[in-house]
Amino acid sequence: MKSKIQMLFFLLILGIVLYYAGKDNPFETLQKDCKNLFDKSWSDQHSKPTSEASLGISSLVNWATHSLQNKISTTEKDKPLATKELNYFFPKSKNEALVYHQAFVLNYAEEFEQASWVIYKLVKAAVYGKAKRSNFFLTDNAVSTGSATYYDYARSGYDRGHLCPAADFRHSKELEDETFYMSNMSPQNHDFNAGIWNDLENKVRSWVKKRNELIIVTGPVLKKGLKTIGKTTQIAVPEEYYKIIFDPESEQAIAFLMPNAPSIELIKSYALSIDELELKTKIDFFEKLPDHLEQKIESNLKLEDWY
Repeated sequence: MKSKIQMLFFLLILGIVLYYAGKDNPFETLQKDCKNLFDKSWSDQHSKPTSEASLGISSLVNWATHSLQNKISTTEKDKPLATKELNYFFPKSKNEALVYHQAFVLNYAEEFEQASWVIYKLVKAAVYGKAKRSNFFLTDNAVSTGSATYYDYARSGYDRGHLCPAADFRHSKELEDETFYMSNMSPQNHDFNAGIWNDLENKVRSWVKKRNELIIVTGPVLKKGLKTIGKTTQIAVPEEYYKIIFDPESEQAIAFLMPNAPSIELIKSYALSIDELELKTKIDFFEKLPDHLEQKIESNLKLEDWY
């Protein structure tokens, strides 16, 4: 009986190889077929695992196909409306490093194999959405130099930490799926990722319930000499992460800078002015705003506006 099962398995594998060998792009076709086979049926019937250590169909497909195709990325000349609106708030950066998606825009730092910043608009509707978390990590083909891969993080001891959180797009499955591009990942200590960083993300979502719409800029602090991980690429492991929250209606802003480590401190103990954050990151965050408005939101930290 065992030998028959082995023979059937061998014939199945042989059939798959012969079938896809006749395709123009065999590997890409296999990737798409695997996604079509597992993604929809599983998401309709089960909850997908959320832990980095969880095993399930999403992990199996990632292992079998390496990464799914970039299906909804856009080019710079064909930017979606949402990212066109964000252009006014872009930090200063090199245009060739910008990567546009429907949900967010990022500036990819090839030297460090991750984004130096990600910007997106958080809306109230997102907080009340019910889109199911995907957990399919996608190689980002929109990065001209190539993004890090799913396997570069394997057994590294670090989470594939979202810069733009999946939970900030619960109102749209398509947009939430985009947050799993590897260009949106950065190596995060697990207790930091699941702890105070997650707490900050939840705090921001509580603010948007009262403020309707927020502009978020977030990323790692990148510098020379950082520890690296990776198999095919060298991904820098940041020592700190930042997040800026700007309310364009009230013209109020707050920034946070947190170490990539476990913490039991209060979130607001990590608050600072945007001017202070710019000195740390060497990034000019709101350079396109009128000087008087830039000065207003960047120079002062008013916790009472948010707490």
